[in-house]
Amino acid sequence: MDGLTDEQLLALWANHEASHERREAAFRELVGRYERRVFAICRRILRSNADAEEAMQDTFVRVARSAATFRGDSKLSTWVHRVATSACQDLLRKAARRPQTPVADVAEAAAAAGIDQQPDESAQTDAFDAIQRALETLDDVSRTIVVLCGIEGFEYAEAAEVLAIPVGTVKSRLFRARARLADLLADDLGPEHLGPARRPTS
Repeated sequence: MDGLTDEQLLALWANHEASHERREAAFRELVGRYERRVFAICRRILRSNADAEEAMQDTFVRVARSAATFRGDSKLSTWVHRVATSACQDLLRKAARRPQTPVADVAEAAAAAGIDQQPDESAQTDAFDAIQRALETLDDVSRTIVVLCGIEGFEYAEAAEVLAIPVGTVKSRLFRARARLADLLADDLGPEHLGPARRPTS
């Protein structure tokens, strides 16, 4: 199975004329290639290991059930990430709650938003609290864009495919999300802690 592409593995899984053993082996290999990235994306969106695990399992169930519908219009990785993002949003709606940002993840999220961290440890705790509150004010789509582009390193075009929205929308929503975070944090942290692109000009 190592020599097969992702698309070939999915096609083998979807081929019901193949043996059960080969189909199962193909899907296990596919899951092995994607599970770490899918879990990372789910965790950053859902902010909970347990919820991320549930969303990841749901993602691969959906991939398995919908394998025959994949036509190659986009990269398989983009399709899998789209399924994962959809699974996360469904779980959030089902739970009727907003995601929370653990302190351990705030630094990365802040950097993605163009916010410099305070070096002083005692001040950093207050900064983390302020950043967390600001992040939670973002709508789910904007927050997901920050996760995909700012933290996971997705290109604008790939994030647009994952979310099924125009590239221009990704760019504008990310810009507005960063600007909103900067505005909300300016009073709490002071302009000296905002990245150069976020500092107000005189």
